[in-house]
This record gives sequence, C-alpha cells and structure tokens, in this order.
Amino acid sequence: MTDPQVAATVSAVDILAIGAHPDDVELAMAGTLLKLAAQGYRIGIADASRAELATRGTPERRAAEAREAAVRLAATFRVNLGWPDGHFTLDDDARRSLTRVIRQARPTLVFTHHPREEHPDHQRLAQLAAEAVHHARLVNYDAESGLDPWRTRALIRFLPPLDPSVAPTFLVDISAHFAAKYEVIGAYASQLRQSRDGEPQTYLSAPGFLRQRRAADIYRGSLIGTSAAEGFVAAAPLPVADPVQLFGAA
Repeated sequence: MTDPQVAATVSAVDILAIGAHPDDVELAMAGTLLKLAAQGYRIGIADASRAELATRGTPERRAAEAREAAVRLAATFRVNLGWPDGHFTLDDDARRSLTRVIRQARPTLVFTHHPREEHPDHQRLAQLAAEAVHHARLVNYDAESGLDPWRTRALIRFLPPLDPSVAPTFLVDISAHFAAKYEVIGAYASQLRQSRDGEPQTYLSAPGFLRQRRAADIYRGSLIGTSAAEGFVAAAPLPVADPVQLFGAA
C-alpha cells in the first residue's frame, strides 16, 4: 500500500520523530503519534539507517514496511538518512544532516531516543539529535545550506524499554489509539512474525515481545488512571504557564 500524501521529502510539521532504524519510532510512540495526528497536528518521521544489519528481512522490505507504517500513522513525510547501520559516528557530517532535517521540518517538538537505551546506534543518535536541535538554532552553523535557523521548543526522549530505572517525565494517554498502535507496528511483518521455514528468532519475533509491550502500555496507563499510556522523558525542564489548567485537563 502506498499513499502519495506520505512524502519522501521533508516539509514543515509540528512533530518530528527521529529513530535509528525503521520501526523504532513506532515501537516507542505510535499511539502518541496517532493521537496527535487525530488532533490535527502534522507528523514527520526521519529514520537514520536502512537497518541493513537486521537479522531478518532486507533493507528493501523494511523500507516498504516503513512506508506502510507511515500511511497508517497519517504522517506528512518519512525520510531515511542512509547512515550505516551499526556504525553511527559522532561527527559533523551526521550532525549536519540531522540539523538540515530539523531546519526543513521546523518542528515544535522533536522526539528521539534516550541515551540510556541499550543499542549503540540509539545511544549515538540520542547525542547527535540533541546536538542537532541545539545547532539548528545557530545562525552561523551550516550557513552554506541556505536554510534558516530553527529553534525547537523541546527535545523529548523515548522511554527506554529495558531500563526501568528511567522514570518518565510525563505519560500520554493512548487508550483510544491502543489497538491502532499495534496495527501500525504490525506493518513490520518481517521483524515481528513468528519464526518459520528456518528463519532465525530475534528479540522482536519472540512470542512474548508484543505481549510485553502491550503490558507496559497498560501498566503506564494504570499510573494515570487510563487504559494505556506511553512514557517520555523531557531533555530539559518543561515550562508550565498554568499548573491548575494542566492538572485540570488531566
């Protein structure tokens, strides 16, 4: 399934979600993206690599699955930066490519990995994204690109799935989009289907993987009195103009 409304070029959006590999964004926050899209916000997704080192599937199959997931999320665009899977480097070329995406997308919020995640690519992208969010606002950085500086309002981290010591800064109620979240994730059949015909089993294809993810969403929902929620960590203190309105809305 394809949809011409999901562009392969960057354009202005409200939310920019950046993942190391196609499927990282969906596993972390598909419910929140569905909720934000339903509220009329524009969503953009940037995948850093093509996941060419993945045990299962091919980069071409993964790209098709990513396009399908983007359709289900009603994303405005989805782009791939083509970084070498498993070999992310903390250098200016990588930082510059992310900075250009941010300046083109002009997002209010950027979501990406937490530095405490287990995968080295996730750790390095967490650092590079933070640097890119900062550098995107500097007038004299990468001026030759011709792109105007852009100040993102907040950088927000995915909650690390394997580190329970990281407490969420806030939880987003995804009760109304809980089932749809896993329909989005289901686009990645090459990664998630049960092993067959000699296919190797991976962490994602293990029988309990999605059950554990659903249980985590339900548990987080119970913390705020809802059926399901996704958790996030703000990279800096969040300004609150009206705490009464904030908690009243909750």
